[in-house]
Amino acid sequence: MKRLAPSILLYSLLLFCACESVIDYNDGSDAGPVLVDLDISVALSDVSDALTRADADAANDNEKMHTLRVIIVRPDWTVEANRLIDHLKAAATLQHEEKEPFRVVSNERKMIYLFVNEDTEVVSETGTKRKLLDCDLNAIRVGQYFPINDMETLTLRLEGGTEQITGPLPMSEKHSVEVDVRKTQSCSLFVTRAAVKFTFRIINKSSNPINLNGLTIDKMAREEWYMPRAKYGAGDTKKMEITEYEVPAGVGYYTYGEAQFAEAVTVNANGERVLDPIYLLEGKYTNDPDGKGHNYSMMIRVNNIQKKHYFPELNTLPRNTHVVVNITFNKDATVTCETDVIPYSEVLLDPDFGL
Repeated sequence: MKRLAPSILLYSLLLFCACESVIDYNDGSDAGPVLVDLDISVALSDVSDALTRADADAANDNEKMHTLRVIIVRPDWTVEANRLIDHLKAAATLQHEEKEPFRVVSNERKMIYLFVNEDTEVVSETGTKRKLLDCDLNAIRVGQYFPINDMETLTLRLEGGTEQITGPLPMSEKHSVEVDVRKTQSCSLFVTRAAVKFTFRIINKSSNPINLNGLTIDKMAREEWYMPRAKYGAGDTKKMEITEYEVPAGVGYYTYGEAQFAEAVTVNANGERVLDPIYLLEGKYTNDPDGKGHNYSMMIRVNNIQKKHYFPELNTLPRNTHVVVNITFNKDATVTCETDVIPYSEVLLDPDFGL
């Protein structure tokens, strides 16, 4: 089993942008700052080649970039640009090797913040909607001080029960970029999906139909940092991999799902069925409840018989992880569970997480 959590590389999409404020750099003297053009390339990364239609093969629309916000911050923490880019409106105009241009001050190191799908809503168990991100990023004004402390402590929260991320997946990152005095420069950056995906495949090897009557996942985190607090390394696939990460203190864990479905999921004899993907938050539950390094478990109810299974070797859940679970109902009525954690770039199960 491989536990990879590759990130999303950003590369080359020309997108329409909303109107943005600009800084008046003219201080009345002849020795004002030298401005240069900085082209930021943007795309989803889980393929080896740079493609302008990189999200075309995502499992569903929620795994695509719908909006991208780019905020550029100068060394004194002055906001130099805050631009919201609408991916969907721009998709019809994409061409190869196009970039999003910014006019910035030269000869200094910038912090570039990237926020994807910031308006995603979640639906509570009572049917009410709320924004997953409780922050108005549009209120960060060009020419004003960037609220660094507020941004570093922003969190995403799920209230538990059956609440999950049901809209476009949030993604975010920050990068330090050196801008020199060349007239035109460019940079390719990346963002990371702020979610964990579970895909369940129910395999029936018996000669009779079976019913899945309930499914829960234990020890899911209620809260995660919006901006990833992670370190990245290169895995054996030469993709970026999360090697270390942090979660908020006292994050709290809960059991996701329903022990008893209102309507059973039927799997035909000698057939299989893939459930809709489940998107939850990254976590770091490490109490090792079974003494074998298995920190996460699930409960399934098949033909109204309840069984508990630990996810083999699944000891941490960093963001951008796809957990594939094969639940097999055997001919002798026993139930086995196999778990694989796969990189985005491997198409091992349909639907897959990302590209």
